[in-house]
Parts: sequence; structure tokens; C-alpha cells
Amino acid sequence: MKEITFIHAADLHLDSPFSGLKHISDNVLQEMKDATFVAFQKIVQEAIKRKVDFVLLAGDLYDGENRNLHTQVRFRKEMEKLKQYDIDVYIIHGNHDHLSGKWISIAQPSNVHVFGSEYEVKTFTKADITVHIYGYSYPEQHVKWRIIDEYCKQEGADYHIGMLHGNLEGQSEHGQYAPFSLDELQSKDFDYWALGHIHKRQELLLSPPIIYPGNIQGRHKKEAGIKGCYYVKLADKHADLEFVPTSQIVWDTLAITINQEDDFDAVLANCQTALEQIRSNIYRFFVCLQFINHNQSLQVEEFSNELVEILQEEEKHEVNFVYPYAYTVDYGSVNKAVNQPLMELIQSFEWSEQDVNEAIQPLFKHALGRKFLTSLSAEEKAELIKEAEQLLTSQLCKGGGE
Repeated sequence: MKEITFIHAADLHLDSPFSGLKHISDNVLQEMKDATFVAFQKIVQEAIKRKVDFVLLAGDLYDGENRNLHTQVRFRKEMEKLKQYDIDVYIIHGNHDHLSGKWISIAQPSNVHVFGSEYEVKTFTKADITVHIYGYSYPEQHVKWRIIDEYCKQEGADYHIGMLHGNLEGQSEHGQYAPFSLDELQSKDFDYWALGHIHKRQELLLSPPIIYPGNIQGRHKKEAGIKGCYYVKLADKHADLEFVPTSQIVWDTLAITINQEDDFDAVLANCQTALEQIRSNIYRFFVCLQFINHNQSLQVEEFSNELVEILQEEEKHEVNFVYPYAYTVDYGSVNKAVNQPLMELIQSFEWSEQDVNEAIQPLFKHALGRKFLTSLSAEEKAELIKEAEQLLTSQLCKGGGE
């Protein structure tokens, strides 16, 4: 039986900053700074423990085009660890770490094989097994053309693996780079497709496996859940896949129900219990508290900021912290107490794309907005609408609907 094993990871974004956080304690801040690299070290440890043949890194190893020299040296040390165990590493670069950036280049050990700006095929051999690995690194940030057209199976190998950093047509969560369709990938007759670029884990197809492993560490609330990589075993054209968690920090949402009889102390105790229930020896957490308020007489907004600060204070020295970074309020049955015709009008109103664009347009016209904001996805616009409705409901509950 001709068998190979490898790890497929993508979108490491080493040294990437976390966003959406404030008032962070020093020890939590240090965990954040190290999180992406700790996640990458877990990949290296898994590769060594499982004695894989090679590791595939499918783009965006670094968060920016100007790679931090310190990070490059740390990355090289991890590659040297793999070299000690005769584990090869195959790398393509994507839109974030494209080859046109300005950085001081440092040498990598001989087990590291980096694809250039022209499509190429590299060969891995092990005893009587030959593997062709097909790949391409972005020569510049905006690769809009169909590089997939250049991928072509070369005979003379037992296994064929494609590496591609790009976007499946029809998906809008990320930039439309190096587009491709599932039919195109299948037509290449490869045994495995190691994709990168989309940060949400997706098994697009299992035969042959066409896999987005997602990024290895969530960096903000839109990258929620446990992140990781894939351990893959190919044997006689059959693939076994195993998702391997790598997250150091996990982003999550906790629902806190506020009943009619609850007062502040009860809400505080419920929050403390909820945080304790998800505390883990493996993960740290950033959580958004979702208050579901069924208590008409309790105005959560009047104390929610201080409540979150109290919980943050309690968590700042915890090694395995569950750190609340934000909150939302859903009024649940309290809505019934609000001016009913007005609530029905709010809930029945259907926001159009144009309505949302007009509402947010002033932000993008502002100098700072143009510099730091990116275009919003459909999911982000829907979230804005929901938050606006919740804010309006909150004001009505305070008496604004009289």
C-alpha cells in the first residue's frame, strides 16, 4: 500500500493584531500577541508527533506584505525543528504576503520549498512513492485572473496535490482573488486540493477532498469558534481527513437570560456561572454576552457597561481566562410591553441594500473611515440592521414609545 501523510494549514497571519477589544489587562494582552504563533507551533508539534511526510502551507503565512523580521526568524526556527525530523514544507504565498512586498529576506533550511510567482510543479519522493505538488505564489496583492487555468496534471506520480490560494466563485466573505469553480478543480483529476484564503473551515468536496482548513487562530468576533488545520492520509487513492484544533484563544457568544424576577445580583451571578461553565484547560475565550431580557422593570443598559467591567476585572489574572469583551441586548418578551403598532412597524420594515448603503455612507466619506474601513459583507450589513433594531427597542423600553 502506497501511503503518504501530511498536514494542510493556511492563513496563519502570523503577528496579526486582534481587533474589537479594549481595556485589556497585560496578561491577556500578551496572550493575544502570541496567539497566532502559538497556534502555528501546535501545527509543528502535531507534524512531529504524527511523523508526517510533509506540511502544506496554503498562503498568507504573514499578515502583511512587509514581513516582520523577528517573525521570519521565529518561523525559520520552527522549520528547522521540522528539518530535524526529515519533514518537508511546501509554501505558497497569497494576497497578504505576496511576493511584491518589501522585506528583508532570510534563508530557510533546505526542507522548505517555496513556490514562485510562476505556476510550477514540485516533486516529493519517499521510497517508491512519488508525489507531484502543484502551486503558485501571488506576484502582487490583487490576483484577479484565473490562475487555475494553468494547473495541469503531469504524469509520473502516485499522487497529485494542488495548492491554491483563492476564492470559490459565489462566495463573498473575502476578496475575489484567483477565482475558481468546483468543476474546474475536479476536472484536474488531482487527489487532494489544499486551499487557502477563506478563514472559515469548509470541506467543499470529499472525493476528491477539496478543503479550506480556515485560519489557525481567530482574531476577531467574525472568526468565532475553534480554528485549526487538517491531518490527511492518502492511501491507494483513498483519503482520511482529521481536523486538528490549533486555537489558543476562541471567540464565542454566551446567552444570558434575564427573567422577570431577576435583579442585578442575579444577573451578575448568572454571568459568573456562564463564564465558569465554559472555562477550559485548553482554550482561552473572548466572549460577547448576549442578554435576553424578559424583565420589563430591569433596564440592562443602565448597568451593563459596569457589569462587563466587573467581570473583566475578575478575569484579568486568570490563566485560562473567559474574557467578556462586549454585550448585546435582546428584549425578548419585553417587546410586548412596548407600543405594539410601533413595534410591528419596526419589525415589518425591510431594509434594502440602498437603505444600508445610504446610512453608512458618511462613515466612508470621513478621512479616517476611508483609511481604516473596508467594504461590508452582506452578513455585516445584516448585523448592523439587527443592532439598530435592538437600539431602537431599547429606547422604546425606556419610554421613548410613549
